[in-house]
Amino acid sequence: MPEEEKMPRKLIALFGLVALSACSGDATADPTSQFAGAWTLVKIERFDADGELLEPPIEDRLGYIIYDPAGYMGVTIMQPDRRPYAGNQRTAEEALATYSTYLSYFGTFTVNEAEGYLTHHLEGGLNTHGAGSDYQRFYMFSGNRLTLQPPAGDNGNKTQLTWEKLPDLPESELTETHRRLFGFYRIESVSRRIVNGEPVPANQYKTAFIIYAPSGHMAVHLMRAGRELYGGTRPTPEEALAALQTYGSYFGPFSVHEDEGYLVHHRIGNLSPAGTGIDAQRAYELTDTHLTLRPPVGTDSKGRQVQNALRWARISD
Repeated sequence: MPEEEKMPRKLIALFGLVALSACSGDATADPTSQFAGAWTLVKIERFDADGELLEPPIEDRLGYIIYDPAGYMGVTIMQPDRRPYAGNQRTAEEALATYSTYLSYFGTFTVNEAEGYLTHHLEGGLNTHGAGSDYQRFYMFSGNRLTLQPPAGDNGNKTQLTWEKLPDLPESELTETHRRLFGFYRIESVSRRIVNGEPVPANQYKTAFIIYAPSGHMAVHLMRAGRELYGGTRPTPEEALAALQTYGSYFGPFSVHEDEGYLVHHRIGNLSPAGTGIDAQRAYELTDTHLTLRPPVGTDSKGRQVQNALRWARISD
């Protein structure tokens, strides 16, 4: 059955306005450019098959969706008031609770302007079934807001997410680093050295994005290789634990300390509950094609002082 036939009648009228408004604009404009930038989550609403609101809107979620005009995207959504793990190591039950309160995926996107939907083409995500999937979203713009609506469930119910555009930083606040930093980057390599310069092995990521938006907000998505798929549509506690061990994500504003040569990621959201609200300082080296980030020196399992370096390749135009 076509998606339009499965959409609630009231929502058909709402989202049908998209194609009409798109046709009234510049026909030569790239439709991806209207999505460009960072958007913060305002509310989540759920409707029945007749378009009636099922429950009060959910307005307490923290989240960003960030689009690049070159066709890249990433999204993070987190529930508030998540509990840190009781011990130094998370249990399987704690992992399942964490998994259930955080959403993260990244990849590319394309826009079908004529039919009023876009598709997120997933390169990776917290959900082990996500990589390689296509997620369709009907969309509508209204002022500085963007509404995205996934296809209906089997019972005809639909979920609608409303996002608000985050304004770009004022020119007076921009450093030269800001102007060169904005964009999407894909992980190229991870290296590790003892502070005396001796290299030591470092675990590599299969794929990862780090994103710096012109609004002064950032997000990172990190995925290891060899992830096992869940046996069902939802993970067991043990499967959730394995998923968290092979994925990392956080998001928030960032600040540039150009004279000192470091960035600060102000992590208002983090896949690890204990990391939420904790700033992350990163020394940086930036060229036209690459970004290298170095966390503070840490101690490895052998008690050695080690320095990690993550090298990222720019993928934005």
